[in-house]
Amino acid sequence: MNVLSPNFKLRRDLDRLTDPGLDLRRVADIATAGDYLFLSMTGPGGRPFVCLRTGRQRFIAVKGFDSVDGMWPGDDRRVLAQSDGSLWLADPTSEPAKVLELPEGARSVDACWHTDGVRVAVLVDRNEAPEPEAPVLHPLVRKQYMCCRYSPPDGWKDLCETASMTSQLSGDREMKRLVWREPLKPFPEEAQRAEVRGFDVELGEAVAFTEGAGQMRGLLMARDGSGFVYRANHSERRPITTHPDLWWRPWGKNTSARNLTGGGRHIEQFGWAEDGVRLWVTFLDGVTPVTELIDLEGNVKKLSGRPPATTSSIVWTDEGAAYQTESASDFPAVWTGSRRLPIPQSESYSDLRIKTVSWKSFDDTPLEGVVYERSQTPADAPLLVRAHGGPAGTVEAVRSEAARSYRHLLRAGYRVFNPAFRGSMGFGDDFLSANVRCQGEDDLKDILTGIDHLVRKKLAKQDRVGIYGGSFGGYMTIRALASTDRFRAGAALYGFVSNRWMTLETGDFTYEDEYFAPIKWSSKKTTTSSDIFPHLGAIQSPLLLLHGDRDPICTLSQSMVTYRALEARGIPTGVVVYPGEGHGFRKPENRRDCARRVLGWFLEYLPA
Repeated sequence: MNVLSPNFKLRRDLDRLTDPGLDLRRVADIATAGDYLFLSMTGPGGRPFVCLRTGRQRFIAVKGFDSVDGMWPGDDRRVLAQSDGSLWLADPTSEPAKVLELPEGARSVDACWHTDGVRVAVLVDRNEAPEPEAPVLHPLVRKQYMCCRYSPPDGWKDLCETASMTSQLSGDREMKRLVWREPLKPFPEEAQRAEVRGFDVELGEAVAFTEGAGQMRGLLMARDGSGFVYRANHSERRPITTHPDLWWRPWGKNTSARNLTGGGRHIEQFGWAEDGVRLWVTFLDGVTPVTELIDLEGNVKKLSGRPPATTSSIVWTDEGAAYQTESASDFPAVWTGSRRLPIPQSESYSDLRIKTVSWKSFDDTPLEGVVYERSQTPADAPLLVRAHGGPAGTVEAVRSEAARSYRHLLRAGYRVFNPAFRGSMGFGDDFLSANVRCQGEDDLKDILTGIDHLVRKKLAKQDRVGIYGGSFGGYMTIRALASTDRFRAGAALYGFVSNRWMTLETGDFTYEDEYFAPIKWSSKKTTTSSDIFPHLGAIQSPLLLLHGDRDPICTLSQSMVTYRALEARGIPTGVVVYPGEGHGFRKPENRRDCARRVLGWFLEYLPA
């Protein structure tokens, strides 16, 4: 195994600790048919597909599927399942029946089942792949997707063209009224700006529902076609640092949207309740998830029964609401009616636990975070700070994170600290925007004061701390090593070192516009004060860099110049480049390789 650190004696342990066959299993999607509950899972083997009969205790594997990409209610015994480019009727006891092949290039699918067959709406990418040697022209030409619909006996029909990168298609139960998310730009933006577009099949016309929706991150059509809900903040000035709300918009050109959630809260996910006139919405209040029922007037009701939060979609069975639930003390389980059924796992994770911590920063700002550890972890164990991305990211106090994200580090002997520094979501808009024009400064102090708090609590030692993270967490890792001497080693995943450089290379101006100032030439101190590039010469601690070669957000060049700046000075460093990967690592083999290399790096330079 080609590892960058020279002294690598623990290959066998690394293979065991990072084995994907030991990953935690969780619910990815959930649907009902008759008295069966169907669940697709994340975890070992891709997305296992299982079902559970009402009143029973045992999960049964559904035959014929290696993985499932989507699910919808079917007939009284079967569900519609999307897998391998087709739609199938999945039965709990027999082989699946293929219903329909999806068009090549299908990017977003919604489906429903009727007595006369399936109805489907899909966004299709029909653009031909460019020739490898063909020139690339700027400004980019915005390509088009086609919105298509299938119904018996009409078959497939093209409805309208829409912009490329369009996603999140949703339709009513007849697939006659459709809505989708259309981004403003043909490349990724930090602000995730988009508009709601739709199509009315009976009228044969496209509809532009919003202008100026700001950050827009999800939408769902009402099954009766009366309207749709969408998550957006309608902020032009601060689309990144304003929490999106949930809005209800009746169908029609001249209707207006109604705010259902009131501002300042982070919405994790949402969906329609059983009655079709209320919504279930899971918020993150600080670091704790909570689920509420909200009607279309904005009236709120707590989710009845226990537990009070879901970390999956909710469906309703004869027993009542069914969903995945978890907490700071409990690993994921399926809650159905009044029963809690633990999800079978590949091994026991009872030795992994979490605790929430709170402290005050240098300016008395109250802060929260989560500490992950293995039972009986010694007080002098090395502490690894995991800086989250964003910076408008989240920290969630659920025990599954110990097994999902940190299992290999905890069992190797480390303690992990995930601080919700200023700029994190879930604490209100003022906190979310509190690192505007002070990135890498006040938010870094939040992390340092958090470490001091853990030292006082005997959960860390001052001279035994490392740091790592991805995206903004990668930036924060490099910034921490360049600005302080508090960290013995670091690992930066797809990070960055220069805001202006990143802005001009990617074309995304929303990040610099909002966190610093609208871009002008030449740069002012407020624009460059957070940059690390001028201070790379101050880094003394070993730093590992990992990056995808097709990252459109934090480009590979950011890691390459950091690596060469350190290598020229003789600082222990290295860069791992993953071919074909974008912003974050998607291929399972690359995710495992990344975990092995990061763990190996810390074992070399901050031994447990």
